[in-house]
Amino acid sequence: MNKLLSIIGLLFIAQITFAGHHESGHMKKGVVIGYEISEDGTKLDILAGDPSLVKIWVDYVEAHNQRDLEAIDKTNAEDLVGKAPNGVIVNGSAEHATFLKNWFETSNPIWELVYAMANDVPQADGSIHHWVTSSYKVTDTIDGKEVVARESFDVRIENNKIKEIIVASRQVLSEEE
Repeated sequence: MNKLLSIIGLLFIAQITFAGHHESGHMKKGVVIGYEISEDGTKLDILAGDPSLVKIWVDYVEAHNQRDLEAIDKTNAEDLVGKAPNGVIVNGSAEHATFLKNWFETSNPIWELVYAMANDVPQADGSIHHWVTSSYKVTDTIDGKEVVARESFDVRIENNKIKEIIVASRQVLSEEE
């Protein structure tokens, strides 16, 4: 009888312990990892996102390393917007292809992944903006000189297509390498 009561007690404690870690709705809502302030001042949660979006972005950047304009074009949304750190804004997939073709002909950029993470931002209208935030070491040749930069990318992905790219960059000094 004591064995039976011990087993029942143990099962009861295990059940309470398991249930205590899962509040109501815990599994339905993503993990909040931060917040964004929208243009109208609304505070929006940033949630951990779908890691499969990271693969889309990493493969896309690798297509840049391979100079595969066709693969890049297939992954671009038609209404792609790219915002470079120098203020250049590229609108649409065709303009992006022209921009890249010129860059690849006049330089030799190579991207090396440092990190990437997916995040989601539920909007007030119920839609969700899916983002990948990443950092790359970028080695480029400018005026015949090799230049290394650390670039951060915020990339919005919609329907598995690259919709928006925002780039920030900082040149890496030789003593930092």
